[in-house]
Amino acid sequence: MTATGRTDLAALDAPLRALFEVVAVADRPGAPDLAAIGRAMVTLARDHDHLLPRVAELGDRSGVIRLHAPERGPRLMLVHRTEGQMSAIHDHGCWVVLAPVVGVETHRLYRVLGSGEQARLERISEAAVHHGDSATILPPDDLHDHGHLVGQGDAAYVLIMTGDDQNRFARQEWDLATGRRRDLPVGERGRWVSSEPF
Repeated sequence: MTATGRTDLAALDAPLRALFEVVAVADRPGAPDLAAIGRAMVTLARDHDHLLPRVAELGDRSGVIRLHAPERGPRLMLVHRTEGQMSAIHDHGCWVVLAPVVGVETHRLYRVLGSGEQARLERISEAAVHHGDSATILPPDDLHDHGHLVGQGDAAYVLIMTGDDQNRFARQEWDLATGRRRDLPVGERGRWVSSEPF
């Protein structure tokens, strides 16, 4: 990181440097160009020579490898949830872009109808995101879940970039089965998969 909070591009390997050069221009305060970041993420996701060794490192387990995680600003990780594992429904408090390296990642967006005890979720979109595609979300419309649905191809190994450290923000998490919501205070990660106890 530099004194301005931006990534020191010279310290990154060439594929990551190319991505973060795009991000440095596209991450405009208040109006990030998520389409440009999505295209750059797809370009990196196609670089199997660079990424497949990291995919092999994750193997068949559900988990995350942080590829670039500065204290502040955009960060990049490789994520895998195994067959049938979906994340809990959550928000990030910052923009997010994802692009599969291999496999299919299901990405669903939600909105909250009503308030208080009467609040409930409504799914507003669902997309099967394949290699060569990306998905983007921007607060305040960033309530979503993602992962693998049984019967929807192979579980993805997916690049995920967040515009900042999501744990710096108060967020929310929902349980789809019960419709219950809980606040996640600053620093609390929440559930990795929806099947974990709420």
